[in-house]
Amino acid sequence: MDPVTDLAIPAVAFLMMVAVGHGLTPSELCRSATDLRAVVTATIGQLVLLPLIATVIALVLEPSPVAVAGLVLVASCPGGTVSNFYTCLARGNVALSITLTAVSCLVSFATIPALVTAGFFFWLDDQPEIRIPGAVLAVQLLGLVVLPAIVGMTLRRWRPATLQSRDRALRRVSLVALVALVAYVVHGQKGAIVASIDELALTAFVFTALAMAAGAGLAWATGRPAADRVTYLVEFPCRNLALATVVAVSLLHRPDIVGFAVVLLLVQALIMLTAALFLGTGEAQA
Repeated sequence: MDPVTDLAIPAVAFLMMVAVGHGLTPSELCRSATDLRAVVTATIGQLVLLPLIATVIALVLEPSPVAVAGLVLVASCPGGTVSNFYTCLARGNVALSITLTAVSCLVSFATIPALVTAGFFFWLDDQPEIRIPGAVLAVQLLGLVVLPAIVGMTLRRWRPATLQSRDRALRRVSLVALVALVAYVVHGQKGAIVASIDELALTAFVFTALAMAAGAGLAWATGRPAADRVTYLVEFPCRNLALATVVAVSLLHRPDIVGFAVVLLLVQALIMLTAALFLGTGEAQA
């Protein structure tokens, strides 16, 4: 890998996790304790339902091995901070969204190696070049996920008067850094992405639609209020694509896998913004 990629990808992932930790307030932690059922249900639901959705898509659509690898990796990743933004637009429970994102990220150092290893074993057993060092990945993710989140929570206690502006700045900088990083990786893989854009777009659309349905269905089945149902609907499809990029490029040394994550980011932006604006308008008129 080139030096820019080797340094930039872990740095961007670290920055985004600092932003996640900085947005996690004591009140959200208290909510996790008082509404433990919502947090546990949504977290376990994502860990179980999203890999099942990836399995269904792999069975029915039969995408290429590279697309399957990207799908498995994305489905195994925790929630992304962009879900907090979409939830806000859709007038969902933003506090719950932030908590779910933070909790799923904190446990991802253990869940990603297990889920990706299992997914690659079942779906890519005939692709010997795609292998994942589970124990090594868990240790590396511990440093890239848990440590920066703790740094962010610690930073939150510094100068409370500037808390809101600092939080906005962190999120904006991390978002710009992610966009720049994705653009850089895409530039190196643009030929492969363009060649399989139809397959990747269809897989991304189906994954997003099924994940939204799974989140909304789980929220309805567990009797969550309307705002929480919106949060589940948004949180399930929105994965941490920065972390997916780290795993694919820096840890697996397979930048071609990032193609699915890139297409998913674009497809989801259209779907989630449309859904969020529709839900937000409907809630405002209610």
